[in-house]
Amino acid sequence: MRFPGKSVVILLSLLLWVKTSAQERMQSLEGRISCKIDSATVEQILEKVVNENDLFFSYNPDILPKRKITLNLLNVTVDEFLLKILPSKEYTVEKLDNQLIVTRKEAAPIRLSGIVVEGKGDSPVPYTSMGIEGESIGTMTNIDGRYDLVLPWRLRNKKISVHCLGFKPLEFSPDELKVNAIVRLEPITIHLREIEVKPVDVAEVLRNFRKNIEINYERSTQLMVTFYRETIKRDDQYIGVWEAIMEVLKQPYNSQMEDRVRFLKGRKSNFHKTFTDVSLKIQGGPWYITSLDIVHNLETFLDPKFENLYRYRFEQPEMYNNRVTWVIGFSRKEDVEFPCYYGKILIDAESYALVSADFGLDKKSLKLNGESFIKKEPFGYFTRPEGAEYSVNYRIIDGRWQFYTARTDVIFKVKQRKGNLKTEYRSVSDILVTQQFPFPSHVRFGPTGLFRADDIFSDIQGEYDPEFWGNYNVIKPDDDLNKALRKIEPTVK
Repeated sequence: MRFPGKSVVILLSLLLWVKTSAQERMQSLEGRISCKIDSATVEQILEKVVNENDLFFSYNPDILPKRKITLNLLNVTVDEFLLKILPSKEYTVEKLDNQLIVTRKEAAPIRLSGIVVEGKGDSPVPYTSMGIEGESIGTMTNIDGRYDLVLPWRLRNKKISVHCLGFKPLEFSPDELKVNAIVRLEPITIHLREIEVKPVDVAEVLRNFRKNIEINYERSTQLMVTFYRETIKRDDQYIGVWEAIMEVLKQPYNSQMEDRVRFLKGRKSNFHKTFTDVSLKIQGGPWYITSLDIVHNLETFLDPKFENLYRYRFEQPEMYNNRVTWVIGFSRKEDVEFPCYYGKILIDAESYALVSADFGLDKKSLKLNGESFIKKEPFGYFTRPEGAEYSVNYRIIDGRWQFYTARTDVIFKVKQRKGNLKTEYRSVSDILVTQQFPFPSHVRFGPTGLFRADDIFSDIQGEYDPEFWGNYNVIKPDDDLNKALRKIEPTVK
């Protein structure tokens, strides 16, 4: 069985990331290289330089100039080399350690904010997906149904799609959302005969799901830009929030290779200094939350080797993208003495693709595997997990299903072994893929800044202000978190 506490992190004592200084950036760009090549594209030139020098580039191939050029450069700086192939008025190059990130300059992006509600009422619809159809850029609403969406200027005439399971999908132009920021989703009621939506056997559906993974899911390596947030509450009071923009090198679904995660930019806020009295490290964080891709890393309730541990049942079907989606509930069999999950999975009735899953560890599993959550227990304290809930969602881009969002929600008790201190901690982690594109096979995803399985999310310094993320799409903080932030940072709006 997979590690049951994956994607969980409680971070009360942290490691330190050191940001690259301007001087280090200049030193890298002033490193000297040579390049001689005839009639080649910018992408081919970058490939040659990467293979011949200790440099790592990160870029979307679609944004690079398509013209062919000839170079004969001897012992020039990296900065001089880049000026030859990338017009400075159109491109920027930023450095993270020894990786150079190439982006294209555009006109000021379109910024949209609003709320998604249900029907004619005011009930918010949380975790609603918002983005451009056929593009990978997007965001989702927070628990209060509110959203901030940043769109590149080039997409100003595209329609914005709004999707949520169980609701009719809608489309709006950016101008329409500027005029009316309230999006109203209408619930969908399914009126179909049972025989049309309910197969004879759950096992058959699961077999077809596994059989069609290579057909339904991405078979090329993808570079995903993601937003990651951890929040920790102690007895219902926020004590910390950690956020980061990260790159995920997503391996093909027909590959056994592990995904790789790299930090790009982050910040933190601590609300109550007294929480350092209890220092806990729990296995998880950015690396583990990506392993919640249960299609790439089959969990026990999807793995044929463990199916005999579970009892499955069909529930009321849902609608997603105007298609019928089977809902399959599952739980441990009564006589099983093995760590198991309970929950439900949603599988597209036509393609057998897994659309989403919500699952958690039951009480028996928490008791059997509680110790595996804790990486380092504080001296003099006893810790016990009380709950562990997970969710994962996929979206379809160009006919292929892709990992999109994941969430963990873990509660545990802390008790002083010789004292009266008793407290409850709750850790919630979210990851959202805000942009992705194919990762060129010749480009190296360098080792610097990578998260690993045994890492704990780092203590990253950064002021908490609304402009911190620039043009990155992020998940808007919920109202409770915003109120907590205002207490320590009056500039937050």
